[in-house]
Amino acid sequence: MIKKILFFSSIINILNANISIIISKNNKISSVTKNELANIYLKKTDTIKGQKVVVINNKDDYDEFNKKVLNKTPSQMHAYWMKQVFLGRKVPPKNIDKKDIQSEINKVDNSITYTSDKIDAKVIYEAN
Repeated sequence: MIKKILFFSSIINILNANISIIISKNNKISSVTKNELANIYLKKTDTIKGQKVVVINNKDDYDEFNKKVLNKTPSQMHAYWMKQVFLGRKVPPKNIDKKDIQSEINKVDNSITYTSDKIDAKVIYEAN
């Protein structure tokens, strides 16, 4: 019985994981709004507070990020990007695995991504 309780407790913690929006420690951006995040992740703009950013998706936290930050379901995001690509307007951001986030943030100072893990980077937004 105790094992079942611990198992379900672990699942609940995973499902309620915070999503941290992160950038390189060398980046001058110190905060971002939810609206600014929506605009850059939907590629309506490529700047935050006048600074150009490179948007990167985390494959492992993608659905949770879309739910908590963009208020979109996976099917809504798929439909959005299919339409943008079909019309020749935009392509989705680069996708990387969670294990590659740290090296990507360190390599590209103006990159922005998100994770549910603790990463050695500057956190500019927390989505609960």
